[in-house]
Amino acid sequence: MQRAEHDVDIRVFEKFFNDGNTDRVFVDVGAARPDYLSVSALYREKGWRVIAIEPNPEFADMHRALGHEVYQYACGTTDGEADFCVADSHGQAYEGGSVSYESFSSLALKPGYQALLPKSVSLNTIRVKVRRLDTVLQETGVDHIDMLSADVEGWELEVLDGLDFSRFTPSVIVLENFLRDQSYKVRLTELGYVLWKELFPNQVYIRPQLMKKMPFVERTVLRIMRW
Repeated sequence: MQRAEHDVDIRVFEKFFNDGNTDRVFVDVGAARPDYLSVSALYREKGWRVIAIEPNPEFADMHRALGHEVYQYACGTTDGEADFCVADSHGQAYEGGSVSYESFSSLALKPGYQALLPKSVSLNTIRVKVRRLDTVLQETGVDHIDMLSADVEGWELEVLDGLDFSRFTPSVIVLENFLRDQSYKVRLTELGYVLWKELFPNQVYIRPQLMKKMPFVERTVLRIMRW
């Protein structure tokens, strides 16, 4: 199943990008598999340039086998190397598919995730390259981002800290926020974004300019919630 949880990919596309313009860039941090629960697969089908960033070598190889543009890195606040925790869920059934390494795999298990880790999940550590998102984007040569997705098991704000928002201002940012951490909304508000939808486990943030695409009542509700 390529589609994302709760159709967040479809809902964002139809609301903000369904205008036939394919000269767009999607950056997918923590891209995981290309064929299961992918936020970016729909946009690749629509002709967008999709930049997949994925440290797990097995997932990165899946993208390469399909000819996708993939960069085998974890994203963080600095460039270097680090241990990466690979969590094996042993094919647990979920959303019409089976979970392999999608859940809990990250640079390190943060406390909130450690508390939720099922006993059936096996952990293994590999060494991976870590890059600031700015560094990866320099490698890709892109000069803009239309949509950014980050699904990195609690490290989403570190991904954002590695991006120069004075240079790149994605119109839409989709963040997994599995623990419903309020600091996500605080940080995105500081960056000038508005929370459009919460489609658990994802939150969708938009630039205020996109509100003009909404009906008056929806715009009014968002403005009230923003303040």
